[in-house]
Amino acid sequence: MSAQLVLTHKRLGSPALLLLQGYLALALAGSLLLLLPAARVTPVGWLDTLFTAVSAVTVTGLVVVDTGSDYSALGQIIIGLLIQLGGLGYMTLGAAAMLSFNASVGLRNQAMLSSFWQVGPDLRLSDVLRFSLLFSLGVETVLTALFALHWVPLLGWQQGLGTSLFHAVSAFNNAGFALFGDSLMSVSPGWMLLAHAAGFIIGGLGFAVLFELLVLRRCRSVHTRLVLWATLTLLMVGTLLLLLFEQDHSLAGLGWRERLLHAFFQNATARTAGFNSLDIAAMSPAGQSWLMLNMVIGAGPGSTAGGIRVTTFVLLITGVVAALQGRTETRMLGRMLGVEYMLRAAGILVITLILLLLVTLLAFYLMPGADPFAMIFELISALGTVGLSTGMTGELSPGGKVLIMAVMMIGKLSPVYLFTALAGNPERPLRYAGGRIALG
Repeated sequence: MSAQLVLTHKRLGSPALLLLQGYLALALAGSLLLLLPAARVTPVGWLDTLFTAVSAVTVTGLVVVDTGSDYSALGQIIIGLLIQLGGLGYMTLGAAAMLSFNASVGLRNQAMLSSFWQVGPDLRLSDVLRFSLLFSLGVETVLTALFALHWVPLLGWQQGLGTSLFHAVSAFNNAGFALFGDSLMSVSPGWMLLAHAAGFIIGGLGFAVLFELLVLRRCRSVHTRLVLWATLTLLMVGTLLLLLFEQDHSLAGLGWRERLLHAFFQNATARTAGFNSLDIAAMSPAGQSWLMLNMVIGAGPGSTAGGIRVTTFVLLITGVVAALQGRTETRMLGRMLGVEYMLRAAGILVITLILLLLVTLLAFYLMPGADPFAMIFELISALGTVGLSTGMTGELSPGGKVLIMAVMMIGKLSPVYLFTALAGNPERPLRYAGGRIALG
């Protein structure tokens, strides 16, 4: 972000608070639309419609009612629009529309969008905005056409195209919403799962990375190389681990091709989307724990996904190695990163863990009879805006639903981004004398 945008950021208020207000207003408007009789097939209460709207706006995918059977075609269209607005960001769509008519985007909105999409000083915000909009629509169109090859012959033109479009929007925006009660467990053939995976993996890379690869046609920046390398490594390592953990559990009885397909898909979706091709409740504790770790890690910065981001995760690992070797900088992909990067990565992890601890305590207070492991899984899924569940979402109490909605909204903005906005950024011109403490 340029110095001018940073100055504007400080003068005009916090982008995170403005985004939070916008997403809250969008979720409230969406819940009111879902209350329309034409939007529902079965009676759905206001709290449940609000939960659905918040889950859609935050592109999480946790649901307390079945999207395919409890909402009508109109309701599903509303949910799809909320996913699109939440995934790309309502400010992104508005700014892209203004730019298409050669209108100027205010400095406040520029600061907000640059911070939200992680646009570096070497990239023009207007170019990234136009690219993000056009690329998103292009990928969703291609996914819709692919899905239609399967669902139109099965469901007919109208329902097949509607289902294909909904799943394309949900996949690319890493929302995890599906029109089937078991998510994608009953979807076959295997290439349908791979098409969904392609959508949410691409959407999880981040628009700055995609812009550099597809528009600038280069892969020189440390950020882009790190995101690609970390994503590929986590996909391969995670697939192998799930094959090991689940060989006698959720993958038992399947052929080796089906095992490889489901292990790859379930590992990939845990960091980003929240679809499931396996029964999460039937997975082993080791497999579920690995999914929780992936949900905490998340995908690339400036993407449609959540989590602490893969860049933060890699920085934490390299930072630990650097600290053990007594260095104040970390080496990464042939470059040196200073201690400020390691401190920020550590701060992100600490704040995330503290937040998770606090909401876990509150969840146990609100629902004392809940299964502890399942509740922690649910909270991590909500905070990472993933949407995977062991089946607890439908059993949440009213207080539990409110808590999960708050966690999903915090996860959408990222805990650090939101806490920085709430705490402010006071100037500290004074420097105090140094001190020493013992650690370890």
